[in-house]
Amino acid sequence: MKRYVDFVNKYRKILIVVFIVINLLAIWGVTRLQVSPDFDIFSPRKSEYEDTLQKMEEKFGSSNQLIFLLESSGEELTVDTVNSFHEFQTYLSNVNGVTEVKGPAPNVVAVGRERLNLEELSRTDLPTLKKYYGTLGDLAPLKEKDGNLYGVFTVATGESFTRGDLQEIENYLKDRGATYYATGNQYLEDSLVDYLLMILRFLPLSAYVLIFLVFRFQMGSTKDTLLSVLPAGVGALWVLGLIGWTVQAVSMVTVLAPIFTVVIGSADGLHFVSHMQEARAAGDGKKKAVVETLNMVGTPILVTTLTSMVGFLSLIFINASVVVDLAIFASVGILLAGVATWYILPLILTGRLEIHRPSHTGGRGSGLIRKVWGTPSIVVIGVLLVLAIVGFNWIDTEFNQLMIYRGYTRVQKNFEEVMKVNDGAVSVYAFVETEGDPLSPEVADEVLKLEKELVEGENATKAVSAYDFYARTYAAAMNKDKPEYPPSMTRVNFLASQISSLPSNPVKNLLDREGNAARVTIFLKDLDNETLKGIERTVEGFNEGASNLAVSVTGTPYMMSELNASIFSSQLNSVFVALAVVFILLLVTLRRIVPALLSLLPIGLTIVFLYGFLGLSGISLNLFTATIFTITIGVGIDYAIHFTATWEKFERRGDDAEGATVRAFNYTSRPILANALGLAIGLSALLFSPLKIHLYVSLLMWVSMVASAFLTLSFLPTVLRKIK
Repeated sequence: MKRYVDFVNKYRKILIVVFIVINLLAIWGVTRLQVSPDFDIFSPRKSEYEDTLQKMEEKFGSSNQLIFLLESSGEELTVDTVNSFHEFQTYLSNVNGVTEVKGPAPNVVAVGRERLNLEELSRTDLPTLKKYYGTLGDLAPLKEKDGNLYGVFTVATGESFTRGDLQEIENYLKDRGATYYATGNQYLEDSLVDYLLMILRFLPLSAYVLIFLVFRFQMGSTKDTLLSVLPAGVGALWVLGLIGWTVQAVSMVTVLAPIFTVVIGSADGLHFVSHMQEARAAGDGKKKAVVETLNMVGTPILVTTLTSMVGFLSLIFINASVVVDLAIFASVGILLAGVATWYILPLILTGRLEIHRPSHTGGRGSGLIRKVWGTPSIVVIGVLLVLAIVGFNWIDTEFNQLMIYRGYTRVQKNFEEVMKVNDGAVSVYAFVETEGDPLSPEVADEVLKLEKELVEGENATKAVSAYDFYARTYAAAMNKDKPEYPPSMTRVNFLASQISSLPSNPVKNLLDREGNAARVTIFLKDLDNETLKGIERTVEGFNEGASNLAVSVTGTPYMMSELNASIFSSQLNSVFVALAVVFILLLVTLRRIVPALLSLLPIGLTIVFLYGFLGLSGISLNLFTATIFTITIGVGIDYAIHFTATWEKFERRGDDAEGATVRAFNYTSRPILANALGLAIGLSALLFSPLKIHLYVSLLMWVSMVASAFLTLSFLPTVLRKIK
């Protein structure tokens, strides 16, 4: 270590220049960052649902859609109401990237054999228009609820549709003082951009400030606290720059990488500065104090950096590419924070800057933990294990788009309003493939029968297809009271020619006659796993009895559900891999099997407690919460490494197990408690996130950090002081 410190002193000016250049490059990379709100990140790497969706979109175009609910006060349909709906529908049709608009006021509507031009609507035409809405039944884009009329506009968007186009639509409505609600996959994704930008701009800084305040409380010096968190801040800047120079985009998952870098990477700087304080308090000069600090904590810092990286890298076993991205960038960020600790702190602390000398040993609160050594710690563990076993039976794996957003967000409130008025806000699809003409009465009867089963099965609020429109249009033309599909191909072909001649073909994106395919839009009762499974069971039962067609279900909710179904097994694999690799690193560091095994106990128990907490709290095991387990292994094991490595050094210097344990506790409890609280409170910045999933990450980190620190400082001393 002395050679390294001499090297830093000799080449100080060059190292400072290199540091400045690296930071300028990182800042340039940050300016290249973009935000990716795509929900496709939640699809597994290999998914039949995704294959079906791609096949369906090749025939019908993108399945992305917006739903606008435009409110008109009063129950009575007036010319002014229709004109305002027609104006908005016409505007939507001309927006960039909009491929189709289905709404209450197209240019022309067909009522039986009569056609009504809404551009020249008069009061005398209103009864005819009401009849048109009546023929559509549940499919009518005009709804009445709680004394108000609502126009429902379903907008299909193509690849060229951007977030800016959505903002233009909303500005159009706001400028006219309209009361509206918006939802749909496209809206959920585009709205996410604003949230991610807010998170990227404020939450890493918020986490940084919170960690600083916690470390300041424990360390007793503002200057020393700034030094301890400096490497983590530099590491976060470097990893953001790296993202900007490589993939350039951050998602709602990878946006956590700089936050994890700040929070987790701060441990190295804290331990370095804390031990530097102890060395200076012992009377060592600056250079000697840095050498002594590196001798004492240099190896643990290297190992804890590696274990934290292992915790993240083990996430590659989870079947989602976005988690792999998080694993890579978060582990690189922690590595960079570790490199910054070795680079920056010796550079500063061997210079003119003086460091604070603490007037106390141990950490604030460490005295209370010392009192539970022995039997009390065993009792506490026993109680927590019982609770964990109970909670384990209640773990669920629910995860869907709406579990992403907090209840107060406009996205969530809009969804609830559209769901209440429209009996559906988020949909899945049934992709129908036929051997012959998909418009044949035989195929139509089968699909309409399937739609009826889906709605009566109480998993879908409604199902919409080209066959519904044909049946209702034919019934209106024949003056029939109930929908009826044309009974012969002659009538089907005649009706098809009439429908296709309308200025706005209402079934264009629902039917591919030449490709022998159709699709049914199924509006869900909710997004629960059981609802999705119920719809799939109905379709599978239908396929068993169908002879001339095949139906497959698909949609983003199915891909997210499929991904989450595989989470538990893949997450267990990542946990076992992380534990195995961490044990090997412990064995290399401590060179003794028993202390290495004992060091795993606190983190192993913490993992068990985390599973129990998930069940007891009702937080689901999903893509986001699953990452906390391996992160806990990589981060929480740091405390055991620092404690056990320090205990071993004192033991090798002649202390018995009891004396080495006491000295190790006094030496490490302050940085361990500061770091545990810093991590937990630092990630409390996620409480300000508008995304519910980030709230869960924060809560779980609180549980894991408090548990791992408490077990390290109570249970580990209980067993280590008994070693002969």
